[in-house]
Amino acid sequence: MITQTFIDDLICYQKQILKSDKKQMWLENRHYRNNFALESCDKKFSFRVFLRRSDDFIEDFSVGLVWLNASQYISITKPIILLRCQGPHDGKEEIGTNTHYSFHTHEITVEDIASRRYTKPSKRSSTTAFSSFQSALWYFVSRCGIIDVSKFDDFADVSQLSIDDFFEGGDYDA
Repeated sequence: MITQTFIDDLICYQKQILKSDKKQMWLENRHYRNNFALESCDKKFSFRVFLRRSDDFIEDFSVGLVWLNASQYISITKPIILLRCQGPHDGKEEIGTNTHYSFHTHEITVEDIASRRYTKPSKRSSTTAFSSFQSALWYFVSRCGIIDVSKFDDFADVSQLSIDDFFEGGDYDA
């Protein structure tokens, strides 16, 4: 039986990048994209990170963590999107009533897994933890425990971000 604590720990579990699909993000269908293969440092769990950013609207992006070997731990055959960080994008509800119109995260829940919503995490939260694609990468790398990111071009800038970059466009007391 999987618990919410197990899911939350899995997101934070220390991970290392094994390889990327491409050296840098590439443009396909009006979105820049790349994928990274990861594994937990103890080699128990395998993951994929996906990066997507609109060519037209730079604030429209998605950075996600997918658990690939869930079938070894629970009786399912599909990968599970554990966490997705997104910029503002169209939602189905009016502006101001939907988290999709602000920077937000989606997280998988035990209920999602029981309902077989493996790729549609239902826990949505607006956030001020990031306000751009670059600061979302910084947040994501930190939150997901991803180590040694500087050797990959798409993450190289993340390791160079300062505290000012993290709060770009936001207010904070230094």
